[in-house]
Amino acid sequence: LEVGDSESLARVGAEIAVAGFFRDQRPLRGGAGLADWRLCGWLSRLLLASRATGEPGEAVLVPTQGRLRAPRLLLVGLGARARFGAEAHRSAVQVSLQRLLDLGAGSAALDLPPPAGEAGADAVAAGIVEGACAALDARPGRLLLRIVAEPGTAPRMRNALERAAAARPRGATSLRMTRQPAAAPGPSAGIPLPRAPMA
Repeated sequence: LEVGDSESLARVGAEIAVAGFFRDQRPLRGGAGLADWRLCGWLSRLLLASRATGEPGEAVLVPTQGRLRAPRLLLVGLGARARFGAEAHRSAVQVSLQRLLDLGAGSAALDLPPPAGEAGADAVAAGIVEGACAALDARPGRLLLRIVAEPGTAPRMRNALERAAAARPRGATSLRMTRQPAAAPGPSAGIPLPRAPMA
């Protein structure tokens, strides 16, 4: 796990950028909104054509054509904004990592919104660690996951992730904090992924 200092999803070096979007929040916000702006509204056009809806478990992989530092963007559906609590957040992290492992990604930048009503670093970190461990328990692998933090919150998020990882039982899936750079991006391709139910 790595937390970027004052980096936006557009500037984080990784093979795949991951952004979540809600079925009932338009225009897109957060990482998905930034990516849509960088892609000149292409994501909004996908939504208007009903090629993506934002339902939980939905995932769409698209090329960024050099407009983000990552060559590919994985859009993950989050469902209704009001229902995006701690469990939905954990499930979104798990689905994201399962898709990344299925794609064979070595590095990814994760930009998901915090759970509704629980925007504190500890709640967000717990969801990230629990979701990541659940995905890795189901399919072991190695992945450098770079967490995109709000400006000025990277040290707090890094500390919260360290606490959440340290609280895991002995012998459980291991996570460690790192400051190493992400792997070099590979070639891009656009692949729509089948919907998977969220746990």
